[in-house]
Amino acid sequence: MGHSVNGRNLCGLIAVYMVIKGILNLILGFGVTNIIALGVSVFLGYCLIMGFKYMNLFTAGFLIALVVFNIKDNITEIGLNRHLIYLVEAVIDVVCAYKLLFNEDIKEHFRKS
Repeated sequence: MGHSVNGRNLCGLIAVYMVIKGILNLILGFGVTNIIALGVSVFLGYCLIMGFKYMNLFTAGFLIALVVFNIKDNITEIGLNRHLIYLVEAVIDVVCAYKLLFNEDIKEHFRKS
């Protein structure tokens, strides 16, 4: 049995990561897609912290979709330091998605909502 306060704290940590990642992506490559991704990240982060039902699943799906959509470019162009940062982001995204789906504390946070 998980603990909902720990789950909320983990969700908050993931939310902060997503916003920082969005800001970093804007700095590295300013574009409409990055602005939209940042906006979605802020919205999903808020929903995670508030514990809105099923938002852990939607957020995990969003993170995995970002990884799948960008992984080919991140692997083929690894020669640049910027792409290495994106590859590290992809690994962190997968870890966050895993936590959102399978961590008992996070599940408890969403059960309490």
